[in-house]
Amino acid sequence: MHRPLATSAIALILAAGPVFADVTPNEVWQSLQDSYEDMGYQVDVGTEEGSGDTLTLTDVTLTAAEDDSTDMTLIMPRIEFTATGDGGVRSVIDGQMTLEMRDTGPEGEEIGFAMTMDAPGNETISTGTLEAMQHDFTMPTLMIEGRALDDVNTVPVTATLTNVTGTQTVTTATDGSATQTGQGRAEAVEMQITATGPSPTLEDPTLEDPALEDDMTNGAGDDAATEGTATAEPAPDATDSFGATLRIADLTFEGEGTTPAGEVSFGSQPSEALKAGFSGRGSFATGEMTGQFTSDVAALEGGSSQSSGDFSAASGTLAVSMSEEGLTYEGSTTDMQTSLTSTDMPFPISYVAALNSFRLAMPVVASEAEQPFSLRYVLEGLTLDDAIWQAMDPESTLPRDPASLSIDLEGQTVLTQDFMDPDYMEGTATGPDGEPQMPFLPRSLSIKDISLDAVGASMQMAGDLTFGDDPSQPVGTVEGTFSGINTLLDRLVQMGVVPQEQLMGPRMMLAMFARPVEGNPDQLQTELEFREGGSIFANGQQIQ
Repeated sequence: MHRPLATSAIALILAAGPVFADVTPNEVWQSLQDSYEDMGYQVDVGTEEGSGDTLTLTDVTLTAAEDDSTDMTLIMPRIEFTATGDGGVRSVIDGQMTLEMRDTGPEGEEIGFAMTMDAPGNETISTGTLEAMQHDFTMPTLMIEGRALDDVNTVPVTATLTNVTGTQTVTTATDGSATQTGQGRAEAVEMQITATGPSPTLEDPTLEDPALEDDMTNGAGDDAATEGTATAEPAPDATDSFGATLRIADLTFEGEGTTPAGEVSFGSQPSEALKAGFSGRGSFATGEMTGQFTSDVAALEGGSSQSSGDFSAASGTLAVSMSEEGLTYEGSTTDMQTSLTSTDMPFPISYVAALNSFRLAMPVVASEAEQPFSLRYVLEGLTLDDAIWQAMDPESTLPRDPASLSIDLEGQTVLTQDFMDPDYMEGTATGPDGEPQMPFLPRSLSIKDISLDAVGASMQMAGDLTFGDDPSQPVGTVEGTFSGINTLLDRLVQMGVVPQEQLMGPRMMLAMFARPVEGNPDQLQTELEFREGGSIFANGQQIQ
C-alpha cells in the first residue's frame, strides 16, 4: 500500500509542533517517541543530554518502517524540553527541519517531494497528566520551502504562515486507544510558485505514425517529407516561465481523531485501522482569498504565448472526515471572481459566482450490506463578463441573468472491496472467478434535484431508480419540467447559431421526450420510465 505523501507530511508537521507531554521533560520525549512509533515510523536520536528539568536532543530522525513502500525521512536538528516549574513543560524546536518523501507512481515512476520548515520563536506549553494532556502552541512565523523530486514537476513552492496559534488535547484510555482534538488559527498565509527554465524540445509527432514513417523512408516525395515532419521547435535559448501567488487571510482549522489500541497503523494499513476504530475529521475555513498567476511559454513559430489571471473569494471552507462509516469531502467558496487573459484567446474571460459548493459521501469499508452514498453540487449566481457576451451575443438577444446549477443525488451501494486497498486504487480488483470486478455496485439512486437555469431557460428533474446485477438497466421513473426551451431555440435562430431550416429536428426530438403543459405552451414536462429488461418509455411511448 502506498502511504499518501501529503497525508503523512501533514501529520508529521503537526506532530512536530504540539508535542505530547507529561510532568517531566524525559517523559514528554518518551511520549513523543511512542506517538511517532505508533504512526509507523522508526525514531533515531543523534545525541541526548540532560536530566531532571531539561532535556536536549539533536539530529532527531524519523524514517518509514521497513515494510512501508514509501521512503520517508524527517530530520529535526534540535529539540529542547524544559520544565516550567508549575507542572508544565516548554518545548522548542531549533533549526531548520527537513522532510523528504519518495514513492512509486501508478506507472512505476518515482515520485516524491522535499521540503524545509523554519519556525523561529516556536513554543509549546504542555500541561496535565499522561492520560489527559493539553498543548498550547505558538509559531510567530512558519516558513516552508518545497519542490518535487521527479524529473517533470520540479517547480519550487514557498509558503509563509504568520501568527500561528492553537491548542491540542490528547486523552489516552486504559486500553491504549487515544482521542485527540485540536484547533488553531493563522493570521495570514502566502504561497508563491516561481519557475523559469529552458523550453522543452518537442518531438516529431509524425514518427508515431508507421504509415507516414514508411512513406518518408521509401522516398514518398520531398514535399511529403517536408510537410509531414514537425521540424519547428523553440529557439535553442528559449525559456518558459511561470509565477503564481496565493494569499489567505484568517485561516482557521479544527479537527479530532481516534487512534485504536494495537499495532495497526493507518499509514501502512488504512483499511485495517478503520475496521479497528480509527477515525478522523478535519476542517479549514478562510477569510478573503486572492491569487494571481502569469506565464510565458515559447511558441513553435517564434515569439511566445503569454497568459495571466487572477481570482478572489470572500470566504472558503474545506472539510474531510473518514471512519468505518465512510468518507465525506466537502467545501465551498463565496463571492468568487475570476479573470483570465491570453495571447492565444480572442478575448478575456471573466466571471463571478455568488456560491460554489460541493459534498461527496461514500463508503470505504467493504460489506455485503448496502451502504449510503451522496453527491451534491451547487453553483449560484454565475455571471459572465460583458466581453464574453459581446463576443457570443453582440445584439443582446439572450437574457444575461445570473445562471445557476444544482445537483443533489443520494443512494445505496454495495462496496465489494475496501476503497483503500491497493487493488481498488489501481483498478485491478477481481472477483472469485478471477474476472475483473466492479467494486462499486449501485443498488438505488434518488435524484432529489437536478436543475439548471441559464439564458432564459430552465430545467428541473427528479426521480428514483433501482439497480440489479446490471447497473446499465435501472428500473424506476424520472420526471422533469422544462421552461423557455422553445423561446431559446427561436433566439438561437435569430442569432444565426441554428439555421431556421434545421430547427425541425430539435423540435421533433422535444416532441418525442416532452409534452406541453396545458395552458403554457412554452413549458414542457416529461416522464421517463425505465422498465425491467432495459426498455425505456417517454410519456408512455416506448423509445428503447
